[in-house]
Amino acid sequence: MKRVYLDSNVFISFINQEIGSDFRALYIEAESFFKRAEKKNCTIVLSQLFFDEIEKRCFLDKEKIIEKLKEFGLKIEISELKNEISIRKFLVKGIHSSDAVHSAIAIKEKCDCLVTFNIKDFEKILDKITVLLPSDFY
Repeated sequence: MKRVYLDSNVFISFINQEIGSDFRALYIEAESFFKRAEKKNCTIVLSQLFFDEIEKRCFLDKEKIIEKLKEFGLKIEISELKNEISIRKFLVKGIHSSDAVHSAIAIKEKCDCLVTFNIKDFEKILDKITVLLPSDFY
């Protein structure tokens, strides 16, 4: 069973039915990812930051987000950092503070990969965890 940390931009693209600048239907890629993750019996690891970012962009509360993910049959685990010390090593590498939190949680929770549409934001941690586009998850 794979453990997958999900960046909020995947869920946001799904909910907002976003199209990428290259005319990719990001929401379809996100939906396909959710279906593949369920089929592979993956555990989707989320954080409070994940919920906060979605609420800010989509105006959905935590319960609605969880409900939507469970409609796909996904197993969900919610994790948090106990202290700020664990993100410092990512901040020092020049990673944006929210991405540093996502990275630290994904690694702390021993996730097999981090799934995001913003791979460039995580280039500096590719030696620590596999970072995939939703369409590359299989």
